Amino acid sequence: MKKVSGLTDDEVKQLILDSGGMNAAARVMRCSRSTLSDRLMRMGLTSRDIMQEKQDEIAPDLLEDQVKIEGDCIITADYHSPFASLTWLDRSIQVGKKERIKQLVIVGDFLDFDRLSYWLKQSNAEDIAVSLEDELSFTEMIMDKLETQFNKIHLLGGNHWLRLLKSLSFSISNKRVLGLLGRKDDARWVTHGLFNWSLIDNKIRVTHPQRARKLDYTLARDLSILHTDQWILVAHRHRSNTGFTPDGRPMWEIGWMGDVNRMRYIQHTDSTYYTWTPGFAYYKDGKVYNLTEFNYPWTSEV
Repeated sequence: MKKVSGLTDDEVKQLILDSGGMNAAARVMRCSRSTLSDRLMRMGLTSRDIMQEKQDEIAPDLLEDQVKIEGDCIITADYHSPFASLTWLDRSIQVGKKERIKQLVIVGDFLDFDRLSYWLKQSNAEDIAVSLEDELSFTEMIMDKLETQFNKIHLLGGNHWLRLLKSLSFSISNKRVLGLLGRKDDARWVTHGLFNWSLIDNKIRVTHPQRARKLDYTLARDLSILHTDQWILVAHRHRSNTGFTPDGRPMWEIGWMGDVNRMRYIQHTDSTYYTWTPGFAYYKDGKVYNLTEFNYPWTSEV
């Protein structure tokens, strides 16, 4: 078996794609993940760069102007359908109606792809995993509800989206994922690149990074150093935090749209070290409002 040092740069990149990620590629090469990461660093790349390059090759139609968002919008993330919270789904529609907002941004992990999960094997739960067909059907129901209020919905990729792409060896485009949900040619739904930034009014950078941080604010703070002219809003951690960068710009982590009581792998201590917070944000008249259970007059009716 060839070791990392015995492969060309192109062979390393191809092996990561063919095997479905860094961990699997490291096992094939019989080396540690850190050794493989060091090799990529010497190549001036990250695993994310390799995955994005493949997606750009497959889906050249994802042009720059498609990742720009203009105007007021509800900003949600991490539904993890079929483990989505119907309560918070209704609340996002409620706020949209009350604030007269017709545009929605979903910042990653709209679907969980439970059947394709690493945690499935870790928890020995193959017999109770949600089938892919059932997950897609449940997600279509969520989309039907969202479409009653929102006429433009931006869908960003995320690490759970990556589960599907890995399983298919990156052989489909991001946009084609909507085809699995009956929305491939629906103008109301806009797909954004895998782990790409999306920019709201050329002011707010939103993203669902491939990897989260365990300490509050650290990811948003570090990203603010790279992007000195914008506000930063990140998803992935299932936390709700509002703060400021070292130079005084606002930054946010937004909560998740799932149901913690139905999410299996939250019980694993190596999956999460903090309590997940339901919630979302909305952007209106140039301001961002980060909503949780405790700072909005929720009602039982939508």
